[in-house]
Formats: sequence, C-alpha cells, structure tokens
Amino acid sequence: MSASLNWEKKESVLYFQGTLDRETLLPVWQQRKALLADINIIDISALEHIDSTGLALFVHLKAEMEEQNRQFIIQGVSERFQTLITLYDLDEIMNIA
Repeated sequence: MSASLNWEKKESVLYFQGTLDRETLLPVWQQRKALLADINIIDISALEHIDSTGLALFVHLKAEMEEQNRQFIIQGVSERFQTLITLYDLDEIMNIA
C-alpha cells in the first residue's frame, strides 16, 4: 500500500493528513501558491509521517510567505518532527505553535 497525503483548507488553516515525504510531495509543491492563499496556520497534527523533504517544504513555504510580508504558524508538530527541526538547527526560524 502506497502512502498518501491529503489536505483541506478551512478558513485560514491548512490541514495536512497522511504522509509527507518525497513520494507524496509533488502535488503539494505544484499547488503551493493556491494552497497558501489566505492561510495563516498549517496544522500537521494528522500527519502520520514527515521526513526531511517535508521539512524542506515548510522552510521554502516560510520563505515564500516572508517575501509577501506574511507569516504562518505550524501547529500540531510531533516530537519526531521537532527532533528533525532541531537536528537541522532550524528552531530559530520555524514558527512552531
């Protein structure tokens, strides 16, 4: 069974569910501009797995948002993902709630 990634926008929150890795990233990457429109919060609490590719996506999204003078917060960060953020020394730049 292959991994899948789903997302849903509700008001100013973008919810991810499933697996965010190099296998599932492409559709999100291709739709990132539309997905980020009117978004202030990205909720990843329903992600079962996220790897360094997912982390790279969030770093890139943060940079894109800052170019537009916008900020977003990532909420629902798991202990494993927080460890990945720390290992890459990104604690200072990631907006984690």
